Amino acid sequence: MGCEHLDEYYELYLLGALTEGACIDINDHLERQCPYCLERLREAAHSVYLLTLTARPARLNPKMKSQLMKRIHKK
Repeated sequence: MGCEHLDEYYELYLLGALTEGACIDINDHLERQCPYCLERLREAAHSVYLLTLTARPARLNPKMKSQLMKRIHKK
């Protein structure tokens, strides 16, 4: 079996949106320098990068921002 079963996961992997099990599968292939997975990850990185260029920055409500900053400083 090839690596095609991972094709739908590379973008999610880069965004940190995968389950631990799926991450382990991809990490295993990347550690072995799998040429297929490395190429697909490069393509996914390009896609994710292009998507970030089209997204508008989010503006937090000042009250929410204040609450978030308080939580950050407590830790």
